[in-house]
Amino acid sequence: MNRIQMYASSTHLKHGLHRAIAVAHALTSPVEPGESVAWWSMLDADEQERGRLHALPLDALAQIYGRDGARAVLDAGRVAVGLPALDHEAVQTAFKVAIISGKAHRAHMGRDVYGSSNKGLWDLVCGDFGRAVADRYGLTLGDDPVPQHESAPSDTALDALRTLTAFNTSPHGDGHDACVEWLASRLLALGFRVEALGHDRGRPLVVAHREARGLDGHVVMYGHYDVTPFGREQKWTHPPRELTVAEGRLFARGVADNKGPLACRLAALAALESTPALTWLLQGEEETGSAVAHALLPDVMRDLRPTLWLDETGYHDHEDGTLRLLGRTVGRHDTSLPPDPALTDLLRALRGLASRWGVAARHECRGLNKNVVEGGCPFNHALPEDARYLAVGVNDSGARIHGLNESLPGWTFPLHTAELDVIFRWAGRTAGGAS
Repeated sequence: MNRIQMYASSTHLKHGLHRAIAVAHALTSPVEPGESVAWWSMLDADEQERGRLHALPLDALAQIYGRDGARAVLDAGRVAVGLPALDHEAVQTAFKVAIISGKAHRAHMGRDVYGSSNKGLWDLVCGDFGRAVADRYGLTLGDDPVPQHESAPSDTALDALRTLTAFNTSPHGDGHDACVEWLASRLLALGFRVEALGHDRGRPLVVAHREARGLDGHVVMYGHYDVTPFGREQKWTHPPRELTVAEGRLFARGVADNKGPLACRLAALAALESTPALTWLLQGEEETGSAVAHALLPDVMRDLRPTLWLDETGYHDHEDGTLRLLGRTVGRHDTSLPPDPALTDLLRALRGLASRWGVAARHECRGLNKNVVEGGCPFNHALPEDARYLAVGVNDSGARIHGLNESLPGWTFPLHTAELDVIFRWAGRTAGGAS
């Protein structure tokens, strides 16, 4: 939806037409807890799988774009980003021209190049809508689909994760100080100011802050660098003390809780040029009661008033990849209230982004479940009333956190990098007061 290219223009046109209806559906469907939202659910049963994969042919898309339900979704999506409704008769005429032109090119073995027939349909449906979506959420929301089998962590993320998993930050491990030193060096290289607090109390709390880079707003992120004990190492199918990549998953103790999400975010910040102001809180005792964090985080967080509080990770259903969006307004005593209109807008954008990877999204009005953490989560306990809270990230429900063969799916890493880009641009627009 962001571009149509000189060569393979028909492929880009079909992708753009899929993305237009997918994003329009995401931006306008209700946000209700427990409801899984997938744009392809509006299609006929025999169209849904190809729709999910952005693989419907042009003639099928023409039929879909001619249906009343699809037309209403497309018009509502355009209105949501400040555009007028489509001229649907003109769109159907443009479909006919593009289909006839494509058949003629194929019959004469013509090269698939940018032509006036494809451009006419593109300009009507994708051009202005793609630009409006990009202005609000960045280019990544409307970009081409990403096959899950082609989605994998970057070399930068994998290198960071190999280093992090090599530090023994289990309760009786000897790698905490070295891990903090390495984290500080990486954060400094990314332009953060870094403090390590609470050495005299236990494992230090790392507090890092970076000024805005091109965007308004402020996002506070939370995470931790410690892990649970390695357990019965001989029972693991892969060595728990070093990173193993096998069958699309990443294995090691702590890879899901919380070193994988931490490595992904470090790599993402190295890749993303524009961000709001960022504060990153990384503690080292979450698995053993968080003594230092419980003592220090209330004071550290008291005067922060960010646009968004972003927890350590989030989850996908491992069966089909459905994205769980844990979004809420924080009430008294860490209760969960519905998201406000601004956060609702972000949740809609993130579920539209998930559709690029062919997965649905489900909103859950709650925080991350950390009942297994001794003493509870100090980050959640210290959140102020009315805070906007979001948990989203690379984990899935098959991660086996704290168990044997703890692992992560690799395909979620590029998605989470894109999620951070959308979150940061949303924060900039929300803090700047844009509608």
